[in-house]
Amino acid sequence: MKRLVVKKTKNPLILVFAIIGVCAVLYGVWHLYAQQVAQERARALFAAPASSGVPDIFHDAPPPPQP
Repeated sequence: MKRLVVKKTKNPLILVFAIIGVCAVLYGVWHLYAQQVAQERARALFAAPASSGVPDIFHDAPPPPQP
């Protein structure tokens, strides 16, 4: 059975920069995803109709009749 041997990097600084690069790409993708989700939630919040009993501040309704 053949053993798997990992080659040692001649310059460990290259390995460190590669790891930092991978982490930077993952962070960038996560950041873009989080922005997209936040925008969708904000749109959904303002697009939803007002629930009953809560005044609709975007459409001013006339005051109730006075006795």
